[in-house]
Amino acid sequence: MQESEIIEILPIDRYLPQKRPFLMVDEIIKGGEKVCKTHFIVRQENPLFRGETFTEAGLIENIAQTAAAHIGYVEIHIRKTNLIRVGVIAAIKSLEIFRLPHRGEDLTTTVEETMSGVMNMSIYNAEIKIGEELIAKGEIRVAITQ
Repeated sequence: MQESEIIEILPIDRYLPQKRPFLMVDEIIKGGEKVCKTHFIVRQENPLFRGETFTEAGLIENIAQTAAAHIGYVEIHIRKTNLIRVGVIAAIKSLEIFRLPHRGEDLTTTVEETMSGVMNMSIYNAEIKIGEELIAKGEIRVAITQ
């Protein structure tokens, strides 16, 4: 891929194996070889929304799906395979959740791949923000199927 090449971001379902209503990412904002940034608007009808907030499980799934979106981005735009690979959360490390988001809030989630390729495992540092407010951060390990 040329440095000056313009990448057209596709609809999110081109990058992820998950389907509605279990999508926890609305779109990719930025993609790259090691980094992916997504946004997601919290909706009350989401299966991981309870009471007045999006749950801890929802935040974890949002991070996992942002990592999956990165994997899909790399396959489509860098490797040029159009392959959607399935990943499974292998481990979550050092997860800190500072607050749960409410309906209508717009999450910006960034993952940065710190390791890949060892035993089909990728490791990502992740953070979720609402505006400039950091609401969660941690590390996720994703096992990727062939």
